[in-house]
Amino acid sequence: AGKGKQRKAPSLERTKGSEILFGIAPVWLALAQARRALFRLFLKEQRGPSRAELGLQAAARGLPVLHVPGRALDLLCRGKPHQGVCLEAAPLPFRSLRDAEEPQPGHGESGGRQRLWLVLEHIQDPMNLGALLRSAYFLGVDRVVATHSNSCRLTPIVSKASAGTMEVFDVYGTDDLQGFLKAKSAEGWEVVGTVSRPEDVEDVPVISCSEFRWDKPLIVVIGSEGEGLSLETQLQCQRMLAIPPGRALHPGIDSLNVSVAAGILLHSICSQRRRHGD
Repeated sequence: AGKGKQRKAPSLERTKGSEILFGIAPVWLALAQARRALFRLFLKEQRGPSRAELGLQAAARGLPVLHVPGRALDLLCRGKPHQGVCLEAAPLPFRSLRDAEEPQPGHGESGGRQRLWLVLEHIQDPMNLGALLRSAYFLGVDRVVATHSNSCRLTPIVSKASAGTMEVFDVYGTDDLQGFLKAKSAEGWEVVGTVSRPEDVEDVPVISCSEFRWDKPLIVVIGSEGEGLSLETQLQCQRMLAIPPGRALHPGIDSLNVSVAAGILLHSICSQRRRHGD
């Protein structure tokens, strides 16, 4: 006050029910795909080429573009690494499993391409979920299905951890995991679980991932960070896959991060698709 006219700060009051995406890759892909309702784009005042492109993309969609100080972006995303970009948008929900049977354009699932789905039981860490989605998309998984209960939602942190993969790759939700797996088994799919300690598994054969041969539509089930797969889910699996360690392991360091383990297992399986020319 008393120093001439002050520029009025843009309103940062959020649209009811909205969330704040942050980071260049998630925002770029959310704008490009427009799979969710989009409200406003916030850019740091000092413009860089990437942010300028985002501003043009948002303007072309008719979105308001607000240039704000970096500290305002810090407040919007609660100190997360925003790279000078935030996008106010509606949350992205899990898709219904009823839609999961629809073939994806250009994937040729009705032809000879072997199908592979990844199922996630009670993954609670958004960083892990984002990393899982990124690996699944990169390696060629056709569908990802997650349990609704005791699981992380598709949050902005998940989108950032997935490098924006969440904005282009559908995630389907289920309230009845055992029923879903039982139905897919009846349709001729093989259901395999994953385990870090083979001695913890009863009544289901355990093999090394390097020994597994992929010869029919396949579902790979990954369990929660702390507990692994529930007993009920293990019993729906025909086999369990384990990653053999490369050394004698010290007690307490005898397992892999869930997203790292999934990446190794999926690569081991998906490399068979490339060898067979599917």
